[in-house]
Amino acid sequence: MAAKKAALAGRYRLLEPAVHHPGGTVWRARDELLGRFVTVERLPPECPFDAAHSDRVRAKAIRDARVAIRLHHPHVVVVHDVFEQDLVPYVVTEDLATRTLAELVERHGSFPPDRVAALGAQLASALAAAHAEGVLHRGLGPGKVLLTADGTAKIAGFGRSAGAFPAPEVATGTSPAFSSDVYSLGATLYFALEGRPPGTAVPPRAGGPVLDALLTFLRPEPVARPSMAEAERTLTGLAVARPLAAIPARGTRSRARILVTGTVLVLALGTAVTTHAALRRLTNP
Repeated sequence: MAAKKAALAGRYRLLEPAVHHPGGTVWRARDELLGRFVTVERLPPECPFDAAHSDRVRAKAIRDARVAIRLHHPHVVVVHDVFEQDLVPYVVTEDLATRTLAELVERHGSFPPDRVAALGAQLASALAAAHAEGVLHRGLGPGKVLLTADGTAKIAGFGRSAGAFPAPEVATGTSPAFSSDVYSLGATLYFALEGRPPGTAVPPRAGGPVLDALLTFLRPEPVARPSMAEAERTLTGLAVARPLAAIPARGTRSRARILVTGTVLVLALGTAVTTHAALRRLTNP
């Protein structure tokens, strides 16, 4: 029998097969020191053949993860730990059964405007709180917005640009600013509303005040965009409060409409697990 693989950092026992994505590799694990389940993400070096550059990438990953630990907000995923092993950075977060906004839109289609407003109000509240602490997200996109089976969510991936919707100035080499996060929020919500990122040749199908608000977030000039706090107030005013409803689990083919409402947050990566109660709410709205 093969020897049992050593736990990472002497405490994190990997349990499930790795899930690879552009921003890294993720496992569900057990923290043997505290006796709890967690998510462990290995962050990849951007340039494995340039040692000096890889050192800078690792140092930045560690700094960004430590910044995320400081953020105590109900709409930001909890970061428990950050460590290096064999010169590779790892981030340990709370264990959450989730699916990304990108997955949901791909599988089930775009969200109606009132749900987009409700989702956006929650995302903006988390980002506004981060901005108040002087913290940028730098990498918001549909892959960083994850939802649990009951419709709740949190923000993940602070400081990691993989899978992001960058502002035009960032895409051309300018350092990110608070206004860049506003643009990325607008692009993420536009994706939820239209099923595609902004800037494509296809004109938007939706109209009305939600789209109008998103277009102000997407202004090309950074100074013309609202602050994140202003974006939060706008989206909160547009949101229509509705009860939470479950979202389909992986592999289900329910025809029920996805309702992303109420307390919608931004979550860390994880494996979707839908409870019996959630399925009952989904199939019997």
